[in-house]
Amino acid sequence: MAKEFKTIGELVDLLESRGVKTDEKTSSVLQREGYYAIVNGYKDTFLDRAAMQSSPGDVYKKGTTFRQIYDLFLFDRELRAFCLRYLIEAEACMKNAVVYAFCEKHPEANAYLERSNYVRPRDMLVPKAFRKNVETEANKNLADLMRRLNGKLGISSRTPDCVRHYLESYGEVPLWVLQNDLTFGNVEHFYQLQKRGVQNAACRIISSWSAAGRIGARDLLTAFHVLVGFRNICAHDDRLYCASIDGLHFDAMLNELRMVLPLERSEELGSTLASVIDPFRGRLDPRALNAMYTNPKDIPMEYRD
Repeated sequence: MAKEFKTIGELVDLLESRGVKTDEKTSSVLQREGYYAIVNGYKDTFLDRAAMQSSPGDVYKKGTTFRQIYDLFLFDRELRAFCLRYLIEAEACMKNAVVYAFCEKHPEANAYLERSNYVRPRDMLVPKAFRKNVETEANKNLADLMRRLNGKLGISSRTPDCVRHYLESYGEVPLWVLQNDLTFGNVEHFYQLQKRGVQNAACRIISSWSAAGRIGARDLLTAFHVLVGFRNICAHDDRLYCASIDGLHFDAMLNELRMVLPLERSEELGSTLASVIDPFRGRLDPRALNAMYTNPKDIPMEYRD
């Protein structure tokens, strides 16, 4: 049965009935930001799970205030803005490296449409924990990639000007022109389906500016997987602070950023992140930040339960 619409006043009363202390600003915040986005999105840290065993609805821990929930919501918004800036840069670095490596190896026209330029299905690079049939997965991914690449080469109202120009003037579009019309996820699959020579060349390019030193082909595959996932989270305005991609949390995402970004940008990550966190010190429940760490042993002592 669908839930009934509630007015702002009724929503404030609902919070109070569940143990959340509200104030004179609660109504205007809910009107502006939305109950679902704030409360449903950020209540988990504040719920009293034991009390909820015998309650039909949410029960909050004693002393919980609406301001605490809203502060976590605001912190996550700032965190997304911070991450998206660096994720967009990482996307550009990784796209350019992979496309350059491929075009250097295959300079002929439309080489990216030739299936022979891709890895044999059974040899596709996969994560160590991969448990599916590699050949089946590779064939499916390659078919999907070919469909997407060919789909970019038709002229429509949404065709980028640069792609339209090359199609109309030359009848083909070089990959280095098309790359801006490819998503981060498209290039992740493109990289995974490359032969090892192209993958290694892309890794060498990124290693040339990275503080991480030598980067392996599987290292870069992991970076693609993690960073594509977190970029999508940020771009879709989803909850970030407690997000994970295959068990890898916010701290793992930072490590992948440090690996692929130029040294100077990698070095400033920490100080820039501190500038996001500092205004919220003393305003956030430290336990809410536990979810930012993949390994509980890495959680700073002041954040531990």
